[in-house]
Amino acid sequence: MNDASPEPGSAESSPEPREPSREPLGSRLRSHIGWWLGVASALIGIVAFVLTRYESDAPAFGVWQDQVNSVCQQEIPSIGPKMEEATGSFVEMDEKSDPAQSERDAVSDKLEATGGAFLHLAGSWRALEKPDDHQDGVKNLIRAASDLGNSYGAVAYAVSRNEDTEQLITEQLGHHRLLAIEVQALKLEQCQELVGKPEDW
Repeated sequence: MNDASPEPGSAESSPEPREPSREPLGSRLRSHIGWWLGVASALIGIVAFVLTRYESDAPAFGVWQDQVNSVCQQEIPSIGPKMEEATGSFVEMDEKSDPAQSERDAVSDKLEATGGAFLHLAGSWRALEKPDDHQDGVKNLIRAASDLGNSYGAVAYAVSRNEDTEQLITEQLGHHRLLAIEVQALKLEQCQELVGKPEDW
């Protein structure tokens, strides 16, 4: 009687189970890229929603202009006379061949007071809440006022020590002009009355 069982190794033996076919690398990469793109799109949507929901509290540029002009209106009665008095006393002293030290000190004090007034002006502008636009112009305006105030201080120091002031006066006039340029660029009409126009310097 023949045994129906196949011999080991015969062609009729059952094949070993094969490893399941793997998904091609390109398909897997495409699926991952698609997933990340979906996540990125969702994040962009969330950020856009947050930005539109929570708007900046910074004042509009027009509001800031009004505030700066208001500061200038308040400072005109103080800065204007100080600047005229300091300039007039300096010119009068400079025309003398050998002014007394007491006169030099008096002129120095007036120049120092004028410089302090411009530094106070810059500080008042700096204290205002800044608009989101024209940020560079706002920074340049404040820096120009501060530089002008410091230039008056430098001249005051030189006068009190009987040092040459020609170069310092030239630099001071340049700072006046730069401040006038920034004021004009930002269309601060009331401040223009205080600092003049660029061509005035």
